[in-house]
Amino acid sequence: MTERHDYVPSDPGRWSEESAEDACRTLVHLLHARREQWESEDVTPDGTGDMKRSLLMADYASKAPRLPEEYKALLDRMVVEGFLPADPSAPLRRMPAPVAEKVRADVGVVTVIREELDAALAVFGLDGTVFETSEDGQRFYVTEIANGNQPARRLTVVVTAAGQAGQVRVGRPVHALVERFAPQAVFLLGTAAGVRGKVELGDVVVSDRVLYYEPGRYAEPDVWQPRPETEHGRHPFGYGLFYYDPRRSDFPARVADFVSCLPAHLRPDPPPPAHGPEVHTAHATIATGEQVLRDGMSLPQLRERHDETIRAADMESYGFVKAVGDRRWLIFRGISDFGDSHQFPEWKFLSSAFAALCLQDFLRTGYEPPGMNRL
Repeated sequence: MTERHDYVPSDPGRWSEESAEDACRTLVHLLHARREQWESEDVTPDGTGDMKRSLLMADYASKAPRLPEEYKALLDRMVVEGFLPADPSAPLRRMPAPVAEKVRADVGVVTVIREELDAALAVFGLDGTVFETSEDGQRFYVTEIANGNQPARRLTVVVTAAGQAGQVRVGRPVHALVERFAPQAVFLLGTAAGVRGKVELGDVVVSDRVLYYEPGRYAEPDVWQPRPETEHGRHPFGYGLFYYDPRRSDFPARVADFVSCLPAHLRPDPPPPAHGPEVHTAHATIATGEQVLRDGMSLPQLRERHDETIRAADMESYGFVKAVGDRRWLIFRGISDFGDSHQFPEWKFLSSAFAALCLQDFLRTGYEPPGMNRL
């Protein structure tokens, strides 16, 4: 069952037009939910109950012809049942729930593990209040953020989590986000392994280029030939990423404030550098595959074998890009280890927070929404 919480976007015109299916489900729900009220002579002594029911029926009759045939048959039967005497001991079976109106978001943010979600909620000022929960438990959190390139209207941002790592597993939650909120852009946010010597713990890699290194073929029984696939963003300037420079914003100050407010149990060892994380945006490719890299050799070898611009590696970026489809996308990864046996679990939250702070800063100062007019 969908859980709704009050939320009104800054621009009411962005509510999507209700479909015939949604409208008919809601009308049938009202016919059943208000049946006892409208039949009560105490409430409607002048017959207004019959009038209201007739109006709902007329509305249903005008929309029902656009329904799929099998769904129309079910709803038609339920409409007829709505005129039967109410029987409190036998509630109507399969009564449809009221349909929530749809909010169109400007930006979708996808995290994977719990530390990444917690960091995103903390940075975007979300207290954990759920805006909507899907039937399978996926939660969507909604906020708004100012955008310097479009000051007349704030951006609506929806944050969610995939819950499980992996190329395939990230696809369904991304599809759910896109289907429910239709965001114009979707960003993958979280942690990654970094190339030692090219990045440091806590650095943020922002990329619109993904190298999926798993594909290949056996040319001979014992000869494997890699055939990596590469995905590029479709916008040559990365929706403002080409021009984005966090050193010219208050990003360093926000990072310092965030770190200073961390409770002791969330402070990592080694501590973050005083100057804050470096943000890598130019020539920064993310390698992505199906396995956790912990041997200390695979990540440097991927860089040497395929692409010297590789700065980080994860297990979701390729599946994420495929699930996003034709929408805008970028990937924000905070470095939490170096793909070897030496892990830094206390850095998962903080590196995710640095990536979230960078995304927040980019949305505020660098991101160029669709249709933006500079003239």
